[in-house]
Amino acid sequence: MIRPFTIYILQMAHTDIGYTHPQELIEHMYLDFYDRVLELCRQTATAPIDQRFKWTCETFWQVHHYLTQRPEREEEFLHYVRAGQIEITATYLHFTDMIDSDAYRRSVEIAVNYCRQHDIPLKSAIHSDINGWPWSTADILHEFSIPYFCSHVHLDSATDPLGKRGSIHYSWKKLYREGELASDAPIRVPQMFWWQGPAKGRVLHWLNEHYHLGNVLGLSGTQDFSLDKSSTFTEADQTTVQELYEVAKREVPLYIEYLRASGYAHTSLLLSTGGFFVDNSPPDSRWCQIIEIWNQEHEEIKLRTATISEWFEDFQRSVPETAQQSYPTYATAWPDYWAHGLGSETASVALARRTQRRRRDVLNLIAHSQSSEAQKLSQIALEQERLSLEHTFGAWSSLARPGSQLNAFQQAAKALMFYRADLYLNEAATAALRHWIPQKAQNLHVSSLSAGTGFHTVHFAVEDLKLDPQQQVLTDKQGEHYPFQVTATNPAQYVAVLPLNQETTHHAFALTAAEVQAITPGATTTALQLETAHWKLQIDPAQGRLVSMQEGRSRREWVNPDHQYGFGQLVHEQVIHPWGRKAVSNQARLLALNVAGEQLRREMPQEPIFKHTSPREFQTVTRLGQPVFDEIQLTSKDPVFGTVQMNWRLYHALPMVEYQLQWDKPWSDLPEAAYIAFPFALAQGTVDFETGGGFFRPGNHQVGGQLPGTCSAYYTLQRAAHIQAEESAELLWLPLDAPLVMPDDIHFNHWETEPWQWNGFLASMPVNHYWHTNFAPSQRGPIQLRYRFLNPTLFTDREQAISAALPVEALGWR
Repeated sequence: MIRPFTIYILQMAHTDIGYTHPQELIEHMYLDFYDRVLELCRQTATAPIDQRFKWTCETFWQVHHYLTQRPEREEEFLHYVRAGQIEITATYLHFTDMIDSDAYRRSVEIAVNYCRQHDIPLKSAIHSDINGWPWSTADILHEFSIPYFCSHVHLDSATDPLGKRGSIHYSWKKLYREGELASDAPIRVPQMFWWQGPAKGRVLHWLNEHYHLGNVLGLSGTQDFSLDKSSTFTEADQTTVQELYEVAKREVPLYIEYLRASGYAHTSLLLSTGGFFVDNSPPDSRWCQIIEIWNQEHEEIKLRTATISEWFEDFQRSVPETAQQSYPTYATAWPDYWAHGLGSETASVALARRTQRRRRDVLNLIAHSQSSEAQKLSQIALEQERLSLEHTFGAWSSLARPGSQLNAFQQAAKALMFYRADLYLNEAATAALRHWIPQKAQNLHVSSLSAGTGFHTVHFAVEDLKLDPQQQVLTDKQGEHYPFQVTATNPAQYVAVLPLNQETTHHAFALTAAEVQAITPGATTTALQLETAHWKLQIDPAQGRLVSMQEGRSRREWVNPDHQYGFGQLVHEQVIHPWGRKAVSNQARLLALNVAGEQLRREMPQEPIFKHTSPREFQTVTRLGQPVFDEIQLTSKDPVFGTVQMNWRLYHALPMVEYQLQWDKPWSDLPEAAYIAFPFALAQGTVDFETGGGFFRPGNHQVGGQLPGTCSAYYTLQRAAHIQAEESAELLWLPLDAPLVMPDDIHFNHWETEPWQWNGFLASMPVNHYWHTNFAPSQRGPIQLRYRFLNPTLFTDREQAISAALPVEALGWR
C-alpha cells in the first residue's frame, strides 16, 4: 500500500504591530481573536484529531498580551495548550535584524519563563515575513532547549535563501500578469537543515513557503483584504466551505505536482495559513470542514490540522535516522533583506542604537539600587524597545495612499515607541540613582559594566546644571582632573575621556572648578590638517572630503584618494526612472535575475534609474588646542540640498578618529537614499561585519560567512566592521548611529547572491526610502551621524578595542 502524501495545515495570525490597522486597534483585535480561538477549541475538542481546530501562537506577544488583559481565561487557555490544540512558540515578535543578542535573548526568555512556570512545553520558534535575524538566534534557542525553528521568509523585494537563482513564491505565478514572469521561473522549495550559531548551538530549521500559501490554495479564506479595513473586516468574506473546497480541489494537487517536479522529495509538507487572507487575521473554522470533506474524497493526498511542533515531530518520525544525520549544517549569519527599511527613520534608529548601548548598564544600576520604582520603569522601557524594533514601521497605505490619516497615525505611534524606550530607561536610571544616593550632589555617575577597563569617551547632557568646559573639570576619587568638551548643541551634549575599570562597575566623577589649559597641537597641524601621536588627517575643503588618514606610528595610509567617491562624502541618491520605486523593487529583481517575462522586459523603459548629488562649496573652521579633541569643521549651505556640517575629530587621550555629519535634510518627492562613502586604501584586504552574536565574512558562503541566497547588497552592523589589510594592518570602523552598510559600490539594484570578495569600499546607508509599503516615503532632518576609526592592535583584543571606541552614556547626575 502506497503511503499517502500528507499535508499538515498550520493556522496562525501573522503578527504586525501596525501595518493593517492602527497599533492600538490591533491590541483590541487580538483580544477578540483569542476569545474566538478558545471558543473554536471548545467546539472541536472531541472532533477527529486530523480535523480538530488547532492554533499556533505565532509570537509570544500574542499570548502575553491576551493573558495580561484576560487573566480570568488563563486556565482555559492552558487547558487547550496541554490538550495539544494550542501551541505557544518562543519568538516574542518579528524584529528587524538590528536587534542585538541581549535584547533577543530577553525576549525569548519571557516565553521560556512562562512555560516553565506552568510546566508546559516550549519546542518551537517561528519567524514570518522578515528575511533575517541575529546569528545568535540559533545559540539562544539551543541554550533554552528549543529544538525547532520554522521561517516563512517573504520574497517581496528580496531573494530566496538557499533557493535557485531568481526563485519566487509559488503564489506569484498567480499574482503577476501574464508575461511578467518567465514561464520557467523557479519556485521556493521548502527544506530542512541545521542552522548553527557562532557559539556552535544548533537548531533544526524548516525553511517554509509563504505563511499565506494555504489561503492561495483554498485551504482557508481566499478573499484578499489589501485595502482599507475596519476591525470587523473579515465579515465581508462570505466565501462558503464548498466554494473554498472547489478551489482546493483544483489548486492543491497542482502545487504538489509542481513542487515534486522542482525537487521536493518528502512525503509530507507543512502549509501555513491564516483564517483569512490577511496579516493580523482572526481564526476561522472553515479549514476544519474543508479537511473533513477532502479526506472523504481523496486517498493520494491527505490533509490534517497541526501545530508547528506536531509537524516537526511527525516529519522527523517519517525520516530515517540516516537521512536526518545527512541534513546540511549552515554555520553562517542570516542577513535581512528588509533591513533597508531602517533607513526610513534615521533619527529613531539612532536613538535605538543609544538605547542598546545603555541597556545593560542601566539594568545593572537598577539591580544594585534595589529600587522597585526603577524596576517597573525599566520593564516599560524594555517592552517599548521590543515594540520599536518590531518589523512594522508604518501602514500598508504609506505609499499607495500617501494622504491617508492611517499613515500619519501609525508613523507617529511607531516613533513614540523609540522615544518611550529612551524616556523610560532615563527615568529608570534616575529613579535608581535617587534611591541609591539620597543626597543630591554634582557628581556624574558612569558604569563600566559594558565598557570594560580603560579610557572611554563618556557622553552626558547638562540636565539642570550649569556647565562651563573652560572653568570646570570632572574629578575622580583620587583627585585626578579630566576636562570635558561640547560635542553637539541644541540641546547641548558633552564628552569627556574618563578612566573606567571593572574592579567596580560604578564610578562617580565630581564637577569641580578648575581652569582648563589648552593642549598644544601636533607639529604639522594646520587649517587643513590635524595631527596627534596616533593619527594625521588631511582635508580637501573644496570637495568636503578627507584625502588622507595616516596612522602616526606606522604611517599606514587608510584613504584611497583616487576613488570616484571621496572619503566621508555625502551622496544623495534619487530614483529618476519613470517606474519610480518599481525600478528598485520586485520588477528590478525579476529583470536582474533573468526571471522576468518578455512583456515586462518590453515595458521597462531604458532610461537612467539614479541621480547622485553631493554638497559643494564648503566653509572651513579649525578648532585647535581643545581639551578633549581637535577638529576641522566643514559647512555647506544649499537651498536644495540643505545645510551639511562635517566635523573630523582627533581625540588627545584615545587613538581614535571621529567623523560627525549633521544634515538639515529637506523632503524629497522622489524615492531617495543617502550614503556616506568610505573608500579604504587596500589591495586585497578583507572585511568582517558584526551581526547579533559575532562577526561574519560577507560574501562568503562557508563556515563563518553568510547563508547562501541572503542579501549581499547591504547589511546591518551591530557595532563594528573589522578591516584586515594585506600587510596585516587592521582597522575598526564603527557606524554609531546608522547600522546599514553597502559594500563594494553604491549600487542599490544589486540582486545577485553569488560569493564575492571585498574591494575596499564601504558606504554607510543612513537614509533609504525605496520600500513600496510600510515605510515613510521620505524624511526631513536634522540627521546626525557619527563614525569612529580605531586600530585594534593597540588593545589586548578586538572586543577591548570596540569597547574603547563605543560611546559610554553616563547614567546621570546625582
